[in-house]
Amino acid sequence: MMNPLTRCAEDYALPPFAQIRVSDIEPAIRAAIQEYALDLNAIEDDLSFREDEITWESVMDRLEIIDDPLNRLWRIVLHLSGVANSAELREAKAAVQAEVLAIQSRRQQSVEIFEAKQTLRDSPQWSELTSEQQRILDRAILEMKLNGVTLTGAARERFNEIDVRLKELTDLFTNNVLDSTKSSMLLFHDRSQLEGVPNSMLAVFAQDAVASGHDGATPVNGPFVVKVANYRTVFSTCSNAATRELAYRALRSVASTEPFDNMPVIQEMLQLRQEKARLLGYATFAEMSLADKMAPSVDVVQEMLCELWDKCVDVATVEMQELTAFAKARGQTTPIETWDYPYWVGEMCKEKYAIDPEIIDAYFPLSSVLPRMLDFLSKLFGISIETAEESEETWHPDVQYYQIRAVEQPGQPVIAQFYLDLYARPGEKKSASWIEVVAARSRILRSEKSNVRIPVFALMFSYPPPVDGKSFLLSIADVQYLLSTFGFGLRIALTAGEYTATSRPHGIEWDAVGFSSQFLVNVCYHRETLESLSSHVETGKQLPSDLFDKVFEARSFMRACNFAAKFLQIAAYDMALHHDCDPYADAESIFDLFRRKCQEFTLQPPLDGDKYLCSLDHIFPGLYAASYYSYVWSEMLAADTYACFEEAKSEEEWMALGRKYRDTMLALTGPAHPLVAFEKFRGRLPSTEGLLKQYGLE
Repeated sequence: MMNPLTRCAEDYALPPFAQIRVSDIEPAIRAAIQEYALDLNAIEDDLSFREDEITWESVMDRLEIIDDPLNRLWRIVLHLSGVANSAELREAKAAVQAEVLAIQSRRQQSVEIFEAKQTLRDSPQWSELTSEQQRILDRAILEMKLNGVTLTGAARERFNEIDVRLKELTDLFTNNVLDSTKSSMLLFHDRSQLEGVPNSMLAVFAQDAVASGHDGATPVNGPFVVKVANYRTVFSTCSNAATRELAYRALRSVASTEPFDNMPVIQEMLQLRQEKARLLGYATFAEMSLADKMAPSVDVVQEMLCELWDKCVDVATVEMQELTAFAKARGQTTPIETWDYPYWVGEMCKEKYAIDPEIIDAYFPLSSVLPRMLDFLSKLFGISIETAEESEETWHPDVQYYQIRAVEQPGQPVIAQFYLDLYARPGEKKSASWIEVVAARSRILRSEKSNVRIPVFALMFSYPPPVDGKSFLLSIADVQYLLSTFGFGLRIALTAGEYTATSRPHGIEWDAVGFSSQFLVNVCYHRETLESLSSHVETGKQLPSDLFDKVFEARSFMRACNFAAKFLQIAAYDMALHHDCDPYADAESIFDLFRRKCQEFTLQPPLDGDKYLCSLDHIFPGLYAASYYSYVWSEMLAADTYACFEEAKSEEEWMALGRKYRDTMLALTGPAHPLVAFEKFRGRLPSTEGLLKQYGLE
């Protein structure tokens, strides 16, 4: 019987997840590598001996075809590592990873391919290319430079060694977080230790206790097991200060002790990133990171962060003074510590706006929010999101499969499909929400059934599964995360990109990648939208207008402090770490630098012994190294975009803007530069005014 992964590649089919075994990975990947090597030999020979026949089709289209099989198979392996991790899978992945990186480096460092691309760009054909093709070619040439194509001899050899080692360290970091998360949990026997925690979460903790061997655990009597994914709920809602501190310190120490200590992993990562940048002629890794982004320089980014903090600091000072007075009046006899802050913010918000999170959450059971959200997105963007007509194999029984139709096009064609993996699986699935693209849109990779390969992607979340048949109740923040992650998916689904180079996640400048996600977070605070997503868990009634008013008003509560802590502090630290810090020097540890940036960009004193960096997967193994500021940049684009919707005077105008947003920002960002797409939507270049207004900083 043919290897199911190999068949998937040869038939251009979706992965047969239920059939894939770990033992299939090595032979399938090695077969794809061998085929890829033959294809690269052939195209290099042709480009060397037929220089007069260099065209878009002979170079770029051909590369898209030969790049695809291995790229898709390797993405499947990476995806399974995130959703179905195991010791066997890690071993299989590690066995072939160096070989995959070697052939990918050969492709990116091929002098014949690089020179052919430059020849094409410098030839008269350039003017005949579409704007999308010109953009692809420019970015492809830069990508090859950033992957070491201009290096030779020992420098290239060292560059490739660094790449392999960085990938190994990325896996080690991620696995340490997974294993530390799996082994970390807090056990409480006395319910009074969890006073204030919502009953719905106590039910989750009791269910986790039963699963951990505590037979007879109940939401009333306990005992209670709290896993890492729920630590934040505890220190945000529990009135017991000792419990809050315990949960907060536990969260901030994930992957910071043996045998899962990420500290040496981080140190080596930073050293190798710096060495890699210098091999390419950049002074720092941050400068290298910004080479393919919208932000023009490190100085511009750092100045932007400082300017935003300057706008925050006075407002944040008043916010902290008010919070301190509130907590003191209610029995807080010591200064507000980092583990106290979320709790007192929640308590003050409840009192100031007469808002009870448990009452609000009851209007948002996941089981009813999901179909209502899909219906809302369908109406706003002129699409239909429905359970797929043809079932596909999945990696877990809980995973669902959907299709998206363009209902305003003749025949209402299916234009995208996606997997939906909603529930947490500690130890085997990453604790986060994210997207994985299984197949990017491409007209070159079309099949006999369709004139375009439609995009297929997977959306992952970490919500608690139903307890006793009762769906998890979403907080407003949970609703935002749901919409936010779907925002990423919609850009993949609704792109007009003709080539994988513009339709994939990396098809745009990374500092703009989050705009579609953040836009839907903003939409969450549109009255009609939030009300349409709601359905009371017992009565089925929608969120009343007076409760929406309270939710909307509460959105601005502690906004300056939260903006600084959520974005500015980490972005400033990330940039300083990769630009100002010498990873080989002992003058200032990365933890000392983190504490210093906390003091510079927040009013909250840093936690003594904070090891949060050891699980900060956005910066270390993730895609936001020296680019965490991208969240701010993307939010600026999203806020300015949403301001246009706020100006709409009717539902018809709102829906018309949804179509315009679909056809510009979602469809064209990738095929065109983000600023070009934005200008087509807004009629001008972006402004920070919407962002400042959103945070009350104008």
